[in-house]
Amino acid sequence: MLDMKYFDVYYFCHLANNSIDKFDYAGTYAEFFDGEFEVTPENFPKVSILRQFAFWLVERVIYEQARTAPQDDKYDFNPASWLEQAIKKYKNKTVSFAGFCVEKNINTEDYLETFNCFVEYLNDENDNLYFDVIWDIASEVEYILIQNREFLLNFNEHTTIYFQDHPLQRCYIPEWVKRAVLFRDKGCCVFCKKDLTGLYSLLDDKEKQFDHIVSLDEGGINDVCNIQLCCQRCNNKKSASSSTSSLYHNAY
Repeated sequence: MLDMKYFDVYYFCHLANNSIDKFDYAGTYAEFFDGEFEVTPENFPKVSILRQFAFWLVERVIYEQARTAPQDDKYDFNPASWLEQAIKKYKNKTVSFAGFCVEKNINTEDYLETFNCFVEYLNDENDNLYFDVIWDIASEVEYILIQNREFLLNFNEHTTIYFQDHPLQRCYIPEWVKRAVLFRDKGCCVFCKKDLTGLYSLLDDKEKQFDHIVSLDEGGINDVCNIQLCCQRCNNKKSASSSTSSLYHNAY
């Protein structure tokens, strides 16, 4: 279960959703994808590639803000103050960047260096407090973005450059992945919206199909964020292409 706090989570979702396929961000996001796919990824890891990306994104944004932040109380975004608030929100703990600087007698002329020392302090002397908070936020980002199949299509297409010449092999889809996808897609084919739960009609075992959004033939990966629910007819029509649907059930 997630105890959702929504602390600037939609900002990070917006950043991911509106920049993942833009050229201006290609070099920045390549840092993540290049590093992540130096080796062939594990099939259906419990920590999805999307959550790893969300963790990297949050950390990258905070680092970039710390790198450019001037020593000015009127500055729009103060990374240390943001981190103090996040820790209070998620962990109900009070930490003080200013107090840390006084306690450790640290020169604050170089903001980035001081901020990095603060992060080390939170991790080394406070049980990985910094990493835990960023992980909590990343988990919420994943929770929201994994609902957005159009984003998942764009996101997974970014991985194809690493595997399109050497596609991964189809493998058994774990039951936890099937349950997650069945829940997200409300038990219906994402294309034609046919009910696949069997609640209203008896279904052949082959009717409920779990399909790769970006196909393995085109470089897709075996990850929960690359799976969608389809009926047999729509899956056959889709074949080995990469596509999804932006149709969703109304909230009520």
